[in-house]
Amino acid sequence: MKKLRRRLFMHFSIQFISIAILMVLVVAITLVLTIGLMTEDQAGHNYYQAKLEEISMLDAGDSFRELKMREGWSEGLDEDIWVQIINEQGDVMDAGNAPDDFPDHYSMHDLLLMKENESYKGYELTFYLETFYETDYLFVLGHETEAGLLLDELVGAYNENGMIAKQDVSAVNEKLLEVEGTLEIYGSNGEQRMSLGKAEREEEIPLDAFKRSISPDMYSTKQQTYRDAETGDLWVLYTPNIHKGEINLETYQATLIGLSITAAIVLLLTIVISVWNGFRYGNPLLVFANWLGRMGNGQYEEVLTEREKKHIFRKNGKIKWRYRLYREVFYAFYEMAQKLDASRKEREQLERTREEWMAGISHDLRTPLTTMEGYGRLLESGEYEWSEQELKDIEKTIYEKSDYMVKLIEDFTLSFQLKNNAALVSLQAVEMNSFLERVMKKFTNDITFQDYIISFEPFESNRVVQLNERLFERMMDNLIYNAMNHNPPGTSVVIRVEETTNNQELKISVIDNGVGMDEETKDNLFSRYYRGTNTEESKEGTGLGMSIALQIAKLHQGSILVKSKENIGTTVTVVFSEVDGPEKREVS
Repeated sequence: MKKLRRRLFMHFSIQFISIAILMVLVVAITLVLTIGLMTEDQAGHNYYQAKLEEISMLDAGDSFRELKMREGWSEGLDEDIWVQIINEQGDVMDAGNAPDDFPDHYSMHDLLLMKENESYKGYELTFYLETFYETDYLFVLGHETEAGLLLDELVGAYNENGMIAKQDVSAVNEKLLEVEGTLEIYGSNGEQRMSLGKAEREEEIPLDAFKRSISPDMYSTKQQTYRDAETGDLWVLYTPNIHKGEINLETYQATLIGLSITAAIVLLLTIVISVWNGFRYGNPLLVFANWLGRMGNGQYEEVLTEREKKHIFRKNGKIKWRYRLYREVFYAFYEMAQKLDASRKEREQLERTREEWMAGISHDLRTPLTTMEGYGRLLESGEYEWSEQELKDIEKTIYEKSDYMVKLIEDFTLSFQLKNNAALVSLQAVEMNSFLERVMKKFTNDITFQDYIISFEPFESNRVVQLNERLFERMMDNLIYNAMNHNPPGTSVVIRVEETTNNQELKISVIDNGVGMDEETKDNLFSRYYRGTNTEESKEGTGLGMSIALQIAKLHQGSILVKSKENIGTTVTVVFSEVDGPEKREVS
C-alpha cells in the first residue's frame, strides 16, 4: 500500500496546489485589470500626477533597500516635461530632461517655496513622495505652461492698479484669442470687475476651487491665477486643457462588476470542484460500503456487481481513469474476497471433518467400552462356569481394548501439546542407523504385519544426530504403520536414510509400492481429524497420526514431503536439519 499512499499524497498535493494557483491567477488578473482601469481613470483627471507615479513604480530597479532607476528610464519622457529625483538630504540623485541651469541640490527653503508656489522657473510642478525604501525619495515633475507665461506677460504689461486700461483691452483680447483663453478679474470683495476673451468653459461652483487642485484634468480648461498685492484684485486666466479627461463613474462600476464576477467565478469554481470531488471520491466509497455490506452477509463470491463493474472497468478489463487512484484497493478487495471465501470453505470443511472425526472417535471409544462392559456383566452375573482358557481370552481382550483406549488418550494429549506449544523437549545424541533398525524391528517382529515386506537402507557410516528419541520414534511408528495399515498384504516398505549434497540436512524416506492416494487424501493428509484410507480397511483411528508426525518434524526443524500416485505407491520423506549439541527446544 506504499504506492497507494504515495499516489494519494501526490494526487491531493497537486490538486490543491493547482486549485490554489488557479485562484491566485484569477484574483491576480482581476487586481491587475482593476488597478489598470483605476490608473487609467486617474490619469484621465490628473495626467501629470499619474505620469509621475507611473515612473516611480515602473522605472524603479529591483532593489528593495534603495532606489535605483532603470537604465534609460528618462528616454520615454515627453519633451515638454522634466523629472528630478531628490533624496532625504536634498541631493538630486537622478534626473531626466531637466534644464542645464537647474541645481543638483535643494535646501529646505527651496523645497518649501516650490511646494507653496507649485512652480519653479516658469514650470508647473507635480510632486510624489516615495516611502517604500529604507530612505524616502521625492519625485518632482515639471512642465511648461503657455497659460502661465501669458498671464505673467499680461500682468507685467497691462496691469494698472489691478485693472486693464480701456486702450489696452483690444490688445489683450487679441492675445487671448491666440490661445483661445478667457481672463476674468475679481475685486477684493469677490465681485467680477472685468471679463475678456471668448473661450467656452463649463460653469463652475465654489467647491471646484478645491477639486481643481486634486483633479485638474477633469476640467476642459486650465486655470492660472494672480493676486495683486496692492489692490487685492484676483486675475484668473482660463486656457484649453489638452489633457482633459472625464471622471468616469462607469470605470468604478465596471471595477465593482469585475470584482463581483471574480467572486462569482471563484465561488462557482469552488462549487464545481467540491461537486467533482464529491463524485470522484464519493463513488468509490459507496462501492467500498456496498462491498463491505456483501462481505458482512457472506457474499464473498460477489466482489462487485455487474453494474459496478461497468462503472469501474473498461471493456478491456483495465480500471477507468477516475477510479485508478484506488487501483490497489480494488485488487485488494478481490484478493481479500478470495481469502475470505477460501477461509469459509476451509472452516466448513474443518467443521464437517471434525463432526466425522467425533463420530469416528465416539465409535472407536464405544466399541472397546461395549466389549469390556459385556464381559464385565457376564463375569459379574455368575451364571456361567468359565474355563481357564476362556478367562485368559477375556483378560486378553479387556487388556487390548483398554490399551487401545490409553493410546487414543495419549494421541489426544500429545496432539494438544504439540499444537499449543506446550511441549518442552530435550534433544539427545542418537546414532541414526541403530535407532531406525530398532524401530523397524517392532514391525518385523509383529505377527500382524508378517505378510508385509519391510527393509532398511542405512547410512554408509554411523551418523550421530541430535533428536528427541521418544518423539522421533513416535513419528516413525506413525509413518511406517500407515504404509502397512493402508496397503494390502504383500506390499513392500523400504526405509531409506540419505543426506543432502551439502551435508546440512538428513532425509528419511518411507517408501511403499501400495495402492497410493488420491488428490483429496493427499491434500488433507496432515489435517487434524482427517481419517482417510485407500483400502476397505476399517477407519478405526484418531485421525491425528500424520498431524502429530508433522508437528514432531517441525520440532526438529524439519518438514514432511509426500509423493503418491494411485496404484503405484507412496513416498513420505522427512527432511530435517542436524543440531550440533544437546539442547531444549519448544515446538514452533
